[in-house]
Amino acid sequence: MKLRSRKEERELNAAIARGRELRKLGRDPEEASEFLSGAVQRFPRDPELRLLHATVLLATRPDGVATEAAKAAELAPDDPGTLVRAGHLLLGRGDREAAQSCAIRAEKCAKPDFALKAGLDNLKGLLAAFQGEDVLAEEMLRAAVVREPNSEPFARNLAVFLAERGRLQEGAEVLDEALKHVEKKDEIERMRARMAAEAADS
Repeated sequence: MKLRSRKEERELNAAIARGRELRKLGRDPEEASEFLSGAVQRFPRDPELRLLHATVLLATRPDGVATEAAKAAELAPDDPGTLVRAGHLLLGRGDREAAQSCAIRAEKCAKPDFALKAGLDNLKGLLAAFQGEDVLAEEMLRAAVVREPNSEPFARNLAVFLAERGRLQEGAEVLDEALKHVEKKDEIERMRARMAAEAADS
């Protein structure tokens, strides 16, 4: 593979930084998508740009998310961080087989101090739930919440898993605990109120 020049490395790093900034701001998804589309064309073999592009496509052209996420995983087959993030995106688009492949590969190459271990646990939990392996699913989803109690998505995933199995009160309790840690509380509060009301009526 052709090595990049220092100039190209600087341009790539600047493109990644700008892409992250646009995604974080979230004010204009179309602007972010257009910028990252151009960056991917300029650096088609960079998995981070592919993942950033996939993430912003969720809001603009969701049908393109899986393609970009799969390409990121292909470009970084030994990078557990890329694989976990790609796996979540692929699962969100309904490609369970590709998401499972990402999870398996991530687990094989992740080191004990893997920074996205909670994300891997969450991904494995969601996949296990889809496969009807409820004991494993709950174990993994709970592990993700324990590792990152301030993660709103992880708390929601566990609460929904419990609620869908008729354990509404337990789901509400998960959300009660999440409210002590998460920054964005609105959706968690609404979800918690719905679950508590349904639990009271059941």
